[in-house]
Amino acid sequence: MKLHSFVLACLAALAAPACDVPATESEETTLTTTSAATTPTRISASEGDLDLSFETLGTFETRNGVRSLVLRATANRYLEYVFSFVPDDAFGQANIISERRFEVVLPEGHELNSVLSGLPLFITVNTFTGTPNRYTARIVVAPRFYDFLGSSSIWIETDVNPVYVHNGISNLVYRGSANVLADQLTVTAPDGAPVVSRVDADSFRLDWGYPALYLALDPHTVPLTFTAALPDATTAQKTSRLAVRVTELALTSGDAYEVWPTPGCLPETTTCIQAQPTGTTDFAACGSYRQVARCMY
Repeated sequence: MKLHSFVLACLAALAAPACDVPATESEETTLTTTSAATTPTRISASEGDLDLSFETLGTFETRNGVRSLVLRATANRYLEYVFSFVPDDAFGQANIISERRFEVVLPEGHELNSVLSGLPLFITVNTFTGTPNRYTARIVVAPRFYDFLGSSSIWIETDVNPVYVHNGISNLVYRGSANVLADQLTVTAPDGAPVVSRVDADSFRLDWGYPALYLALDPHTVPLTFTAALPDATTAQKTSRLAVRVTELALTSGDAYEVWPTPGCLPETTTCIQAQPTGTTDFAACGSYRQVARCMY
């Protein structure tokens, strides 16, 4: 299905929450810019007469009684219509909130988990003026640590990435990491503390399932506390907050399905999976969650 055909079909059912077609995915990085996830700033892209920017920091609000991630964007043209979707399926809700500003709302649960796990989100952006005046934006959102305060002995990696792990609950695990030469590292939070496991003498793995990750993200104003028991019998402590960031933004005036086609299983991913020892449950070494999942058949 061509993009313009899908948009016209959904325009006719604008009041409906989704078009009744199956969801797929796209992870191509064509025309992509990457933001600094440690800084609450903006990420921008331009195409034709349209300049579009998103606030990189997503916030949680209650919409229609449901906690939802809200992403806000600004255009340099008057907006006629916006619509959020994943390939062949409406996803989230895009709303024009002023002449040149719009928001994308993703409810907590399936839709939020899907985009955090690496599913790119497309947004149709139509403007009243300019040439052309029909565009599609593609964004990627991800959990990111920021606002680091405390001991320099503890290094917390900014990225929290989705990986493929057989754990008896779900194949999706969100993984972060911290580095400190310590006998033990504990991470505490009012809600959403990760499972901490040692990798080597100075590296620790931080794992969340989606329910715990969501609790750590909402609200993003509540920090997680990292406490390390050092070899000299002292302790070191550091805090950091976890938030949802827009990490990639791309813009096209062409057919989004042709510009960003749905990727298939990569041969190198299959080779990596097959090279793992019998009984392996953790396939993080073979790529992202979605890269590995596409090859698990």
